[in-house]
Parts: sequence; C-alpha cells; structure tokens
Amino acid sequence: MADVLFRFDVDAPPEPVLAAITTSEGIQGFWTSRAEVPSRVGETLKLGFSVAPAPFDLRLEQSDERTVVWRTETFPPHWVGTTVRWQVEPREGGATVAFRHEGFTDEEEAGRVAYTWGQIMTRLKQYAETGRADPVFS
Repeated sequence: MADVLFRFDVDAPPEPVLAAITTSEGIQGFWTSRAEVPSRVGETLKLGFSVAPAPFDLRLEQSDERTVVWRTETFPPHWVGTTVRWQVEPREGGATVAFRHEGFTDEEEAGRVAYTWGQIMTRLKQYAETGRADPVFS
C-alpha cells in the first residue's frame, strides 16, 4: 500500500481550517467550486470537476473538533477503498495540518495524486489564512 502525506503550518487558528474542509463554502474556497458537503457522518461528499465524467464521492466517516475522515466508495476508480484523513492541531500562532490519503494499491498512482494534493494544500493554506476563495478546480 502507498500513502500520500503532507504536514504544514497555517497562520490561522484551527477553526477556519476545519471550516474549510467541512463546509460547502470552505471546499469551494480552495478545492473545487462544485461541492456538495455532508453535514453528518455516513453521508457522502460529492466533488465535481470539469475533467471528470462523474463526481468524486467520499463517505464522511469521522468529523470532530480535530479530525475529518472520508472514504472513497465508487468514484474515481483508482481511489476506491482509499481514506482521506485530516488532522488539525492548534499551535502557537495558528494550526498544523497533518494530511494523509491512505491505501493506494499502486505507488505510481499515489505519486500522481500527490502532485495534485500539493496544489490543493497550498490553496487550503491560502484560503484559511486570507478567506479569499481561489479553488484549484472551477
């Protein structure tokens, strides 16, 4: 199994970071302008992309004051069975984000996904720090 890992500091408290990854406005602010975000565990996050034939669907497995976990069920095929995990911890002057996309069966695929996640993490940091929306995908 191969995983994608990122750890970075954000010059904002944990609350705007968590809001960015748990609300429609937040995800639309840094990731994609087409997002349906679940409000409860067990519901599905749907992310639309102009280059994808169907929405990405990730079931919300956990959401609390520090951790958000999604599991991909049907699309995209190379993500099925993988888990996306966000851990947001307070630190002096802001927050630290530990991100993992776990469970890829193909290391090469994990490497391709890592490139895109790097772009997304940069936009998340900018969005949490400034509040200005600039999603990677529109």
